Amino acid sequence: MLVGSLLVGGTAVAQQKQGSTQGAQNNGTGNSQGMIRAGEPEAIDHGEDVQKDPDALPGTGGAGADAQASALMKQGMLPVPADEKAFLEVLHHTNQMEVKMGQLAQQNGSSQGVKDYGQRMEKDHGQADQKLMAYAKSKQLTLGEPKADTPLAQAMSDSNMATDKKLQALQGPVFDRAYLTTMVEGHDVAIAQVMAAQQQFKSNTQLTAMLDDLLPQLQQHRQSAYRLLGQEAPRQARRGPQPSGR
Repeated sequence: MLVGSLLVGGTAVAQQKQGSTQGAQNNGTGNSQGMIRAGEPEAIDHGEDVQKDPDALPGTGGAGADAQASALMKQGMLPVPADEKAFLEVLHHTNQMEVKMGQLAQQNGSSQGVKDYGQRMEKDHGQADQKLMAYAKSKQLTLGEPKADTPLAQAMSDSNMATDKKLQALQGPVFDRAYLTTMVEGHDVAIAQVMAAQQQFKSNTQLTAMLDDLLPQLQQHRQSAYRLLGQEAPRQARRGPQPSGR
């Protein structure tokens, strides 16, 4: 969900200097799937903050997601709306979807860690959205739905709806893993998107201040989902096969 909503809206792409991503790929940070497979089971079970991933960049709190963000930025693969209003609409939609999925996690999840994580998403993104809407009001901006005005944006919007439908149909341990996978992958993109926006809107001190507050929160969300996901495989193996739907 987060992946799709962050890529919807605006045709402008944050242009960054081209660079090689071979180093990121070699250390396991070159793709989301590699980072998901690297999840370790020894950390949290209740959604609290955790230690950095082993592939974290020095001095960062976003674990391997920061390396992923850097690679995406160098390749110019981060569509960021050039218009402030359009970008705020993307963030607003993201917050709304995170709240909705957090509520679903509390309802359909099986482990207490996933339920607690969902509650955290509902609270944190609800508060972030209140700040965003207050900022938009101060700028006399009325936010609507982000526009899927490119083939990529439309494809991601369609993927968004498919993911939402899938999660609605799942419950228990199967839901836990699908939800956490979505959270890890989505926050990788979210972190990269915010980092790109910090550069694109760097002359707007009010907006960048809000993004500066948001970024470490997204990094913490990604860390917690990453560690919880690492716990789900051994937990589900002990439980045996589970039904895939209602």
